[in-house]
Amino acid sequence: MAKAYVLMEAKPGYERNIVKELKDLPEIEFINELYGEWDIITRVSVEKMNDLDALLSEKIRKIEGVTLTSTMIVAEYKY
Repeated sequence: MAKAYVLMEAKPGYERNIVKELKDLPEIEFINELYGEWDIITRVSVEKMNDLDALLSEKIRKIEGVTLTSTMIVAEYKY
């Protein structure tokens, strides 16, 4: 299982529509709108890293209004 945080920059006025589309993706664990440099943050969960690539390339980045993404993969340690 791979988890990541995805920050998104949106065209002005598209933020709420993007959030609505993200809610329909089963890989999304949570979504928040932000004020600041980034407009939206999500936490995603996928089975494999290839699935993360597909989620970003084929779904998230194709949503109208998404102009830029930054992905931070969660480091999971077993203590």
